[in-house]
Amino acid sequence: MRQIGSLPQQALAERFTAYLVTRGISAMAEQDGDAWSIWVREEDHLEAAQKALEEFAADPDDQRYRRVLREAAERLQQEARQREQSRRNFVSMSQRWRRAESGNIPLVRTVIGLCVLIFLLINLGGSRDTVYRTLAFCDPIHEADPNWNPNSPRDRAIDLRRGEIWRLVTPAFMHADLVHLAFNMIMFFLFGSQIERRKGAPRLVMLILAIAVLSNAAQGLAPTNWGLVGGTHRFLGLSGVVYGLLGYLWIKTIHDPGSGLFVSSSTVAFLVVWLLLGVAGVLEGMGMSVANLAHIVGLLSGMACGYLPFLRPLGPARR
Repeated sequence: MRQIGSLPQQALAERFTAYLVTRGISAMAEQDGDAWSIWVREEDHLEAAQKALEEFAADPDDQRYRRVLREAAERLQQEARQREQSRRNFVSMSQRWRRAESGNIPLVRTVIGLCVLIFLLINLGGSRDTVYRTLAFCDPIHEADPNWNPNSPRDRAIDLRRGEIWRLVTPAFMHADLVHLAFNMIMFFLFGSQIERRKGAPRLVMLILAIAVLSNAAQGLAPTNWGLVGGTHRFLGLSGVVYGLLGYLWIKTIHDPGSGLFVSSSTVAFLVVWLLLGVAGVLEGMGMSVANLAHIVGLLSGMACGYLPFLRPLGPARR
């Protein structure tokens, strides 16, 4: 708060501060001996307020200052009503969120439990090879066949062509190491629990399946000569789904704030930068093997799922 000057009478000080209020400048008058000091709250308004004070002091009875007391009172009352309404809206939304947060998330817990169980079976159990061979996009036993070509999308889809379509989804539930598992589970819990609580388990199931199928198919069937976004049959992890849920929440945050779904811009920035580091080869240079195409397609798939309701054509008018 800065003092911009003073006026000799209380009535003049009240009239001038009211005038400033009508111009959107927050100000107050304070008695200082025989005069009244004028204070402005915002530094950005100092120059405009000082100029206004000079004009007012030159002609305080000018036509523009005659009705400012009433206008200022009305403006302050309107601002008070807006603040009260905002407070009520905030309390109402907070209560809705608390009710939503108290809901159960059985699907999210089931997926996390399944990922942990498969991780233990692959890394600690005696059935490592069996579990991996059954759930991988392509059974690695085919690598021993001299006629099998890992660069051929058709050969990589050999098990899918035999009807083992679960392989389009199950690679998402396998993880390479504890850090990989922990990171994906934390992100999935943050995103998935929000969706399950507000949209229900069926919606989350459809999102997981759609995103997993699209991201896994892209990673497993894309040409291998696409460099760091090339396809491969050896990939695993829930990160494609995580990026898909991020994309879904991102679209809802921007285009459907009333849904109660939200993801912060910092979270979006962090995961998008991580994706770009993978595409740029930085993560590979650090010894990390990343399914970049699954991340990209997962993100785009989730964004498409989030935006899909806005593309529905309007039906015929009813009489």
